[in-house]
Amino acid sequence: MRLETAFWEGLEEIAQKESLTVGELCNRLSERVEAVDANNLSSAVRVYVLEYFRAATPKPQESCYTPLAIAAE
Repeated sequence: MRLETAFWEGLEEIAQKESLTVGELCNRLSERVEAVDANNLSSAVRVYVLEYFRAATPKPQESCYTPLAIAAE
């Protein structure tokens, strides 16, 4: 499987956090891809890494964009 370095590093970090090897994580992802008849594992891995870290990233507070906050500026 061909991936950019950043995605391999992301897989390594995820695998470590999930107490898996990169191979085990890739095998699990491959099984999921096969289960839905998808045929592009590299693309699925890229999306998985992106979504994993997006889910782990705190969302910006929406309250800072309220009309009251803008009026106070």
